[in-house]
Amino acid sequence: MDIIFTASPLKAFSGSLSLIGFCLILGVGNLLLNYLPKRKRREGFFKRHSLGCIAVILLMIGGVTAVVAFNTYQYGDKTVRVQALEKTERVVKCNETYCAEYAVETTDGEKYYVFGLSKNTWDKIESGTCYRFTYYPLKPLLAEYLQEENQAQSLYETTGYITLIERAGC
Repeated sequence: MDIIFTASPLKAFSGSLSLIGFCLILGVGNLLLNYLPKRKRREGFFKRHSLGCIAVILLMIGGVTAVVAFNTYQYGDKTVRVQALEKTERVVKCNETYCAEYAVETTDGEKYYVFGLSKNTWDKIESGTCYRFTYYPLKPLLAEYLQEENQAQSLYETTGYITLIERAGC
C-alpha cells in the first residue's frame, strides 16, 4: 500500500492547539494587565473594564475550542475505505485576497465523505481510485443527546483532522 499522507494526532490537532494557546495567553495577559495595576476610581466603568471583557471573551473562545478539540479526540479516529469520486478546487475570498481550497469527494457505497486536503496531497489523489482514510470525525458537543432514536442516518459524514491517507484496493 502506498502512503500518500501521514500525520501524528499532535500535528493533526496543531491548528486547534495553537488557537487555544493564543486565546488563553492573550486572555490571561489582558486580565493581568487590566486588574493588577491600581486603577483610578475617576475612570469610567467602560474604560476600567474594557480589557477585562475582551479577556473573558478570549478565554471563552479558548475554552470552547479546547472542549470541542478534546471531544473530537476522545471519540477516536476512524478508518474508512473509500473510492475517490471527484476532486474539486474552489477559489474563495480570504480577507482581501483570494485563495484556493482543495477537496476530494469520496464514497464507501453507503455514505459520502468530503475531505479537505492540501495542494500537495490533492495532486496525488486520482479520481476513481480507492483509498483508506484515517481521520477524526467532527462530533457536535450535544450530538448524542439531541439525536432522536428513529432518525435516519445522514448520507454525508463530517470529516475532521486527517492522520493517514493510503492507496487501497477496491
